[in-house]
Amino acid sequence: MGGIDDRCLYCNGFLEPQRFSREVEKKVNDELLKENDYLFIKPGDGEFTRWFKKSLNSVRWMAYYVQIAFFLLVTFLLVLISLIAV
Repeated sequence: MGGIDDRCLYCNGFLEPQRFSREVEKKVNDELLKENDYLFIKPGDGEFTRWFKKSLNSVRWMAYYVQIAFFLLVTFLLVLISLIAV
């Protein structure tokens, strides 16, 4: 299987135009999602702003994982209590 941008030697057309279109559309959509993100680091951001956005993003992900761990712990305790009660 060749690359998505492989072209015909004679007519210079894409060999798989549907695949090329899907890949380009997916790439554009990914870029739009990144730009719409709350903490998107723009090329014009200063050094402090970049550091602040990266730090805040790390804190957000850490809070997310702590919340998941808390729910797992509560679920485990509820299952353990229900098994002991039987």
